[in-house]
Amino acid sequence: MTEVLVSPVPRPARRWARLRADPATAVLRGLLLVGWLAVGITVLVSGQRAAPLDELRAAVADGELSEVRISEGLPPGTTGTAVQVAVWRTGLVTHRTEVWQISLGQQAPDGTRPVLTDSLADELRAADPSLDVGRLGEPATSSELYGWRMPGWVGLVVLPIGLGVLFLLLGGPVPERATRWAWFWLVWSPLGSLAFLVLSGPFPGVPAPRPGARRLTGGWALLLSLVLGTGFFAGAG
Repeated sequence: MTEVLVSPVPRPARRWARLRADPATAVLRGLLLVGWLAVGITVLVSGQRAAPLDELRAAVADGELSEVRISEGLPPGTTGTAVQVAVWRTGLVTHRTEVWQISLGQQAPDGTRPVLTDSLADELRAADPSLDVGRLGEPATSSELYGWRMPGWVGLVVLPIGLGVLFLLLGGPVPERATRWAWFWLVWSPLGSLAFLVLSGPFPGVPAPRPGARRLTGGWALLLSLVLGTGFFAGAG
C-alpha cells in the first residue's frame, strides 16, 4: 500500500483562504469598519459630550480650564429667558453644558437645564478671573448620538453604516462566535457593532474559532448588552 503524505496548510494561508472564500462580504465588513472608525475619530475631534453644570464649575474651581466658549445670553436690560451653552475641553474630550438664563420674575420653559439669573460667563469669570471666556458660534446643523453633539453630516453617515451592519448580520454568512440573535442584541451599541465586524467572520490577524467551539446565545447576549449599554451610556452622559 502506498502511503500518501499530506502537508498541512500553514495557518496564515488558512486565514487568507477564509477571506477569499467570500470576497464581497469581506469588502463590506471592511468598509463598515472604516466607517465606524471615521465616526469615532470625528467624535473625539469635533464631538461635544454633554456635561452637567456642576462638572463645569468644579473644573473651573480646580483650575483645570484656561479657556471656555459661551454663547450669548440675555442682552443687558432685557427680560425673558435664553439658553446659554458653554463648550470646554479637558484632555481629549470636549464638553458641552447648557443652562437657562432667566430674568427676575420669569420661569424657565422646562426643567431640562439648570437655571441661572446671571450670565454664565459672569459667574465663571467671578470664580476664576484668569479664565479666558470667548464667544461660542454654533453650527447651522448638528446631530445627537449617545449623548454627544456632533456635526450634522455624522448623523447621515451613521444611518447607512447601521443599515449595512444589519444587512450583514441578517443576510450574510452564518456569524462566528455568537448566534445571529446574540449579535443582534450586541450591535445596537457602537462597541458591539465594532466587535461584530471584527469577530463574527474572517478578519486579518484574527484567528478562526476552534472547530466545535460553543457560540454565545441570544439570552446571554441580551444580558451582556444591557450591562455594556448601561456602562457606555453612563460614561457618555
